[in-house]
Amino acid sequence: MFGNRSIPGHRAATRPRRSPRRAALSTAAVVLLAAAGAAALPAAQASAATSALCSTTLSPGASGSCVSALQSRLDQLGAHLTVDGSFGPATRNAVEAFQGRADLAVDGIVGPATRGRLDSPGSVNLNTRSTAQIETMIRQTFPDNLEDKAIRVARCESGLNEIAVGRNTNGSRDFGVFQFNNGGTLESYLGTTSRALDAPQNIAAAYRLYQARGWQPWTCRNA
Repeated sequence: MFGNRSIPGHRAATRPRRSPRRAALSTAAVVLLAAAGAAALPAAQASAATSALCSTTLSPGASGSCVSALQSRLDQLGAHLTVDGSFGPATRNAVEAFQGRADLAVDGIVGPATRGRLDSPGSVNLNTRSTAQIETMIRQTFPDNLEDKAIRVARCESGLNEIAVGRNTNGSRDFGVFQFNNGGTLESYLGTTSRALDAPQNIAAAYRLYQARGWQPWTCRNA
């Protein structure tokens, strides 16, 4: 490598001179690109700020832009909500399902713990399998002579929705396809709400529960 040294016996090559007009155009282009970059930065920051969750605690019945931001975040996680700024039943169900899958206290209230997890959800999401997929899983788990009945029970209990959360008058809740109750059957057969809100684990536990107690534990036992 010779760097900038001249080679003996050779004449150093001369660099072509840039015309004043071309230099001016290049300078102007650099200025325009820099200005465009500076203008784009605040826009990106504004977009991030718009999607940020409010620091206020939100509960069912609330309304406004903070609820809209919450609904948008839940939608990003797979909730499929209408972003209308109203904390109604659908939003409450999505919040409780998220809390359940995150193994947080399930109360439908978006306080510091839930908000913090929504900001950094990790692998927690609200994605669900189709009802056809749920039916297939039930048929693969229950014996042939029970599968149709099991599907009817699950459809009555949860609508075949693996993140369904039911609320009871005594304050307990039911979770998942076969609606395991956190006052007893959930703890005995699944252990955590995140497991109850996972269709394969919920369905497998439901068959074990049936083997132990028949259809008796389910409200829709006569479906």
